[in-house]
This record gives sequence, structure tokens and C-alpha cells, in this order.
Amino acid sequence: MSTFVYFQLYTFLATLYGGIVIAFMYDIYKIYRNILKVRKIVSTIQDLLFWVFIAMVAASVLVFSNDGKMRGYSLLGFITGALIYNFLLSKVVVKAVNEILNFIKKVAFYIYGKLKKAFNTIFKLIIYPSKKIYKALKPLIVKTRKISGIPNRILKKTKKYTKLVLKKK
Repeated sequence: MSTFVYFQLYTFLATLYGGIVIAFMYDIYKIYRNILKVRKIVSTIQDLLFWVFIAMVAASVLVFSNDGKMRGYSLLGFITGALIYNFLLSKVVVKAVNEILNFIKKVAFYIYGKLKKAFNTIFKLIIYPSKKIYKALKPLIVKTRKISGIPNRILKKTKKYTKLVLKKK
């Protein structure tokens, strides 16, 4: 076989691999979309960004394998790779990723529950004694406020009566 045929075979296999990668990324994107329910405009923007990213992946596969030239066998490689992935691996990958995400979710909720319980306990240990201390000191605080207000009241009354006395002269 000539080197030209080897080069075409290499390009076909690279685009086949690119099709598998693109189909895998699409499955991950579908899982992401199922997890996050967003508004229509945000969804449209995400779709646009996803397809721009996929176009960049396809273009980089073509650049690295065939100097960026799009041939019929390149397109056939992308399509064949995506079909192979969808028929052979898609269900397994989606199930595995969902299982991993469910496990992470369970662990996260478990850790959240433990942290919440610990913070509630610490909060109770801090708040309960402070409430008791405040309750015991409340009469003293009220008296202190009354006593601390005496100079201000004296000053106000002094000013008031000073003005009255000065006006009578």
C-alpha cells in the first residue's frame, strides 16, 4: 500500500475517534441538561456554545489528522464513530455516569447532614448559655442603661432651663 492510502486510513481512524469523542461529549451534555433545568433562552445559549465547542473539536481533529481538509471519508469517519459509540457504549456510559453522580449526591447529602447536625449542636452550646447569662444580667443591664442616661438627661434639662433663665433677663 502506498503512503497516500496509509495517510487516508490514518485520517479515517482519527475522524472515527473524533466521532466517538463527539458522541461521548453529547451524552455528557444530555446528562448535564437533565440535571440542570434552565430557562429556554439559557438553554438556547448553552446549545449554541455546545455546538461551537463540538465544531472546534471536529476542526482540531481535521487539522491534526488531515491538515484541516474535509474529505468524504473524514465525514464518514465522524458519522461512523458517532454511530459505533451510540450503539455500543452510549447506554453503558450514561448509566455509569448517572450512578457516579447519584453516589456523589448521596455522599454530599450525608456530609451535609453531618455538618448541619454538628453546627446545630455547636450553635446550641453557644446560644443556650448566652441566653441564660443575658437573662441573669438583664436587670443589671436595665439599671445600667437608666444610670448611664442620667448625665444626658441632666445636660438636656440644664440647657432647657438655661435658655429659659436667659430669656427672662
